[in-house]
Amino acid sequence: MDAELRFRALFLDAYPALRRYARHRGLLGPDADDLVAEVLTIAWRRLDDVPRDDPVPWLFATARNVWRNGLRSNRRRDDLVRRLPLPIVQGPPPEPADHSSADIRRALDALNDDDQEILRLVAWDGLTTRQLAVTLDCKEPAARVRLHRARQRFAGYLHSPKSALRGNGAAPRDRTSAETPTEGSPR
Repeated sequence: MDAELRFRALFLDAYPALRRYARHRGLLGPDADDLVAEVLTIAWRRLDDVPRDDPVPWLFATARNVWRNGLRSNRRRDDLVRRLPLPIVQGPPPEPADHSSADIRRALDALNDDDQEILRLVAWDGLTTRQLAVTLDCKEPAARVRLHRARQRFAGYLHSPKSALRGNGAAPRDRTSAETPTEGSPR
């Protein structure tokens, strides 16, 4: 009997027993499937070691080793997670006293998408200019310049009259001219 036919017969005979073995160890669904698949993979690789007359005990011994290795691995992972320091959770920065959150939102919305993303990456996500450069796929000096310009445009919109901002009855901004500030905003 060739190896493929032998394995096919082994699979058909042992699969229900291996599923029961997994279920009796508390493994359900994908976890049980993973155990059975790993045992059958080992059986395929070591087909010559699998007894021909009664393969189930050999398969159960293999399943026991796979299951115990999984338990040890989970225990090591859990121990590692317990040893990791808890992340420091910081609340959002305080709102500036001289501007309402609505003013800040309007000024941010008035910026083009690239400027908004740069400011969010630095202010909200806490990226450094080096990390910003990697994110933007540019050199660090270029990232610094882009951040500086985005901050300048933001400040210009923040300090401009509300009627000049989009969303306040004004015409929508032109997103194609990102480098052209509105009247009264610094360059």
